[in-house]
Amino acid sequence: MKMTEFLDQSTDWGDLSMVNDMFHEDYMYLRETEMLTRDEFIKHMQEDFAGGKFKSSDRKILYEDDKVVSWEHCVTAPDYKRKVTLTCLKKDGKLWRQIMLHEDL
Repeated sequence: MKMTEFLDQSTDWGDLSMVNDMFHEDYMYLRETEMLTRDEFIKHMQEDFAGGKFKSSDRKILYEDDKVVSWEHCVTAPDYKRKVTLTCLKKDGKLWRQIMLHEDL
């Protein structure tokens, strides 16, 4: 699956078959002061995005090649709205390491 397809299907971000297509088994997500394993990240996607707590909009790929992808989107939560920029390293064609930066809107 290409990153554009993944971004277009934000309501399905908790779908395990989609996650298996996109995320390497050794995937790690770094955000602020915490690090999530692949299983923790899947739970976050299922509960927060697929579950409707957070809404993703204005998704845009900034750069992508066979080793890295960088993209941004706006995340709306009950008490804030943020522009989130994510950069991911790829391994074996899947997302392997991800780091984020956000700014309040």
